[in-house]
Amino acid sequence: MIARRILAFWLDLFMAIFLSEAGLYLLRREILSGTDPDDPFDPVRQWAASPFHPAGLLAGLFLYFFLFWAISSETPGESVFGLTVVRESDEPERSRIGLGKALGRTLAFGGSVLTLGLGFLPALTNDRRMALHDCLSGTRVVRERSKPSPRPAELP
Repeated sequence: MIARRILAFWLDLFMAIFLSEAGLYLLRREILSGTDPDDPFDPVRQWAASPFHPAGLLAGLFLYFFLFWAISSETPGESVFGLTVVRESDEPERSRIGLGKALGRTLAFGGSVLTLGLGFLPALTNDRRMALHDCLSGTRVVRERSKPSPRPAELP
């Protein structure tokens, strides 16, 4: 399952960066078309004209992971590789982790990434394959069982 998590992470990272950069490009284009090009002191235009926007990229990455985990408890990369995020406790409701746990997981996940991957090392050593952000947020990644197909409504 570690290989699946790694592949899902790289797929998600690629998709998140692509979507963030596309969104930033559209935002910058809109700002530049609506501001006066002859005003050298317009800070919004200066921001939009600069080539690199690390804060915008980080915001896009945060929103990508947070929104997918909050809405469906799995990112597209996790879904492709048959993984989903569940609550650590064995609560009967395992369909979504909710906003609070998604926020905690996203912030802790960012810490795991920003420490050059040190937060992922515990997943290699413990028996439940939980990374640091899993432990801190009270969630874990499990292999998703095939979902039952919906039954057609019975005719009267």
